[in-house]
Amino acid sequence: MRSNSVLHLEDERPGLHQAAAWREAVAPFWTFAIRKEDLSEFRGRSHVQHLGNAILCRASASGLQFTRDRALVARMGVDHVLAHVRLSGRSRVAVGGSEQACGPGDICLLDLSRPLSARSTDYQALTVVLPRGLFGANQAVLDALHGQVIRGAAPFGRMLNDHLRALGAHAPGFSEREAAAAAQATAMLIGAAVSGLSEEDRVGHAPDGAPLLLTLRRFIESELAAPDLNAETLGRKFGLSRSALYRLFVPLGGVSGYIRQRRLARAYQDLAACDGRGTRVSEVAYRWGFESPAHFAQAFRAAYGHAPRDVRAQTLSEAAAALDRPARTERWPDFYDWVLRLAA
Repeated sequence: MRSNSVLHLEDERPGLHQAAAWREAVAPFWTFAIRKEDLSEFRGRSHVQHLGNAILCRASASGLQFTRDRALVARMGVDHVLAHVRLSGRSRVAVGGSEQACGPGDICLLDLSRPLSARSTDYQALTVVLPRGLFGANQAVLDALHGQVIRGAAPFGRMLNDHLRALGAHAPGFSEREAAAAAQATAMLIGAAVSGLSEEDRVGHAPDGAPLLLTLRRFIESELAAPDLNAETLGRKFGLSRSALYRLFVPLGGVSGYIRQRRLARAYQDLAACDGRGTRVSEVAYRWGFESPAHFAQAFRAAYGHAPRDVRAQTLSEAAAALDRPARTERWPDFYDWVLRLAA
């Protein structure tokens, strides 16, 4: 994905047509519901820019309820961090059985590997999506940020708010190198904001045993290609019972589900890489620990809605066509690929 690719959703016609377009635009992140009596007046606008190692979105919409449920978390298989600053309107975000209010100027932080639900009034917002790897030494705080709200009235919150607004204003003119540097700086500021919160202000919901969970996730990421990576292996390595592992990974879809999500995400990246021209689907399957190409294809289709060979064929076709024509205009279905391929 090249830096500075852009997607637009802007339609002056409110109602059912615009709601359907909005549903497609937010599909990688949320499912949403609109009250039937409000549907005829629904409006939604979105401008999304790919910064190379981050995604920036400026959006406005009518009031709605939205959800990121376990099925969507599992289907996407990503663990990016999302920072959402309200420019206008209010929302209440429910995570782990409790709610946090988010008003104008506040910054809500979310972990896309975990479920949530929210309801919102009419709003305008600026959102940045960052891959976990950008946070470097601050990754230790990420498991505690899900649902955290950085108050815009606080000094650090005002600075972070100003930074995100400046990012939104100036990103369209960035070079590829400048976009990468801006994303890195944004991750550092968000990590510092969470690290600097006092205990009474820290309302993010970390799973029980968050430091251990972070260690386990790092180990899993480094061993995804190992065929014997499973709950039994993790239990032996870290001295944990199956029940203890289960409790730790419940927010992430279970041990086996999480490992499968991460393997599928890596496999998708390999299949979608332009330099994978000579790679067979079977090679990708075995590389990431699947017992057979058939098992891999079944799991891949369940997660992404199409076969592995379709991803590879589309990538090769686009790469070949790009030699003979200008770069094509991005479309909203491409947004899935933007999110899935996003990496530090």
